[in-house]
Amino acid sequence: MSIALRVLAAVAVTVLGVAPFLLGQFETGLLAEMMVWGILAMGLDLLFGYTGMLSFGQALFFGLGAYGVALSFLVFHWPFWPALAAAVLLAAFAAGVTGFFAVRLTWHYFAIITIIFSLVVYFFAVGRSDLTGGDDGVSFQVPPMLAAGGIELTVYEPIVEYYFVLLVTAAVFLVLRAVTRSELGLVFRAVRDNAEKASLLGYDVLRYRWISFVLAGAFCGLSGALFAMKSRYASASFLFWTVSGDAVIWTVVGGAGTLVGPLLGTGLLIGIRDYLSNWFEHYLLVVGALAIVIVLLAPQGIVGLLRSRQPRP
Repeated sequence: MSIALRVLAAVAVTVLGVAPFLLGQFETGLLAEMMVWGILAMGLDLLFGYTGMLSFGQALFFGLGAYGVALSFLVFHWPFWPALAAAVLLAAFAAGVTGFFAVRLTWHYFAIITIIFSLVVYFFAVGRSDLTGGDDGVSFQVPPMLAAGGIELTVYEPIVEYYFVLLVTAAVFLVLRAVTRSELGLVFRAVRDNAEKASLLGYDVLRYRWISFVLAGAFCGLSGALFAMKSRYASASFLFWTVSGDAVIWTVVGGAGTLVGPLLGTGLLIGIRDYLSNWFEHYLLVVGALAIVIVLLAPQGIVGLLRSRQPRP
């Protein structure tokens, strides 16, 4: 990691650590939301940046994660942690089934089939509004994450919710960092750079693409579960492909194949979007134009630009 990135990371960690004591409740909640969306972007980055598969279907797993916790609370009345685990497992299972078919395709064919899977489940959710609430969604209450010895920790307390999201985001980053630096991560890169050569070296390309797809789906499901618990709400709109499109933009702007880049791109664009929405009705046009300018000036993303500016020894 370059010196600039190390300094940026140190500043970010420090700011995030003390943010609840420096910012208002709304700003703290917005930071937590950025981190939740950042997990979605990191999940996509594992698939796109490290394995070379551009998916517009990650909204499928995000939405299933959201509905996983919602229905676990509403229908099965499960406690906090089993519901969260069930949501992640549901997303991972769906990714396993979807990936079995999708990873056999490449380039735009892969992107198209991921959109198709996402749309099929989206229209199913809209049609079964008796179960899912459709576009109107369903609301639910979140049980305490810890209740013992007179101590109760719940996401209804803003500071507890913030530090819970911060710890989960940090854990996801460290796990993905370990994966991408492991032998498995090296194989992912080999498949991304030259799938034919990787196959000739004895690696089962389809198998490793599938593993990457399932892992990415699980983390995207975790993001959806956290977002649903934060908003106490799940909707069929979470399954729509535009959610995936946002994650792609955040990842590309920040820098694909870096993990830090998706977090940076997510925070930057969501922060700008939130600020402009208070002043300008068509703020999305400005955010879109800014994203295009960044990509044109820094094709490798913001992190790639910072790395290129680092003087070589």
